[in-house]
Amino acid sequence: MSVESVRAKVLDAALELFATKGYGGTSIDEIAVASGMKAPNLYKYFKGKLEIFELLQDRATEVYKSRMNLLPESVVHIHSKEELKEFSMHQITYTMSDENIRRFRQLYTVEQYRSDYLKTKTSEYQMLNITNLYTKIFTYMMEQGTLKKCDPELLAMEYCAPVSLLIQLCDRQPDRFDECIKKVEKYIDFFIAKTF
Repeated sequence: MSVESVRAKVLDAALELFATKGYGGTSIDEIAVASGMKAPNLYKYFKGKLEIFELLQDRATEVYKSRMNLLPESVVHIHSKEELKEFSMHQITYTMSDENIRRFRQLYTVEQYRSDYLKTKTSEYQMLNITNLYTKIFTYMMEQGTLKKCDPELLAMEYCAPVSLLIQLCDRQPDRFDECIKKVEKYIDFFIAKTF
């Protein structure tokens, strides 16, 4: 087995353990066992648990941004309510269906009360980043005359909060995925109808 495939196996095992037991509740020995090795061997590939966690975060962020096409210039391409809905539904469906993203949300939700670092990351990932993204989208749409002028940040919060609640519901009850996606789409249609 190559070094990269061993590292990938360890990262996958660690993410599963972190999502179910929490970062603090998972030992390096448990990660090693779940990866099919002994703890001393794991140190050949990683400095420790923190490095594993940081690599998982970096990997998840890179994959998320590339799959979501979240480049700075992507914001300016949303010119209409139809494009807004298409972009939003793509983003939300991916966020709700990707198992690794779901595991990270689960990990952050559990660990935000145990770690100041993860409390900050939870706020960043589950609120600030998404609100900032939609603030930029709405600002651009207002500048283009597509959307009536108002406070774009408050509008972004109004847009994102109900969707966030539905994503959390789906995380707790994955069997309700289809129901939650339908409610998200219904909410987006409602928001667009009353806002545009």
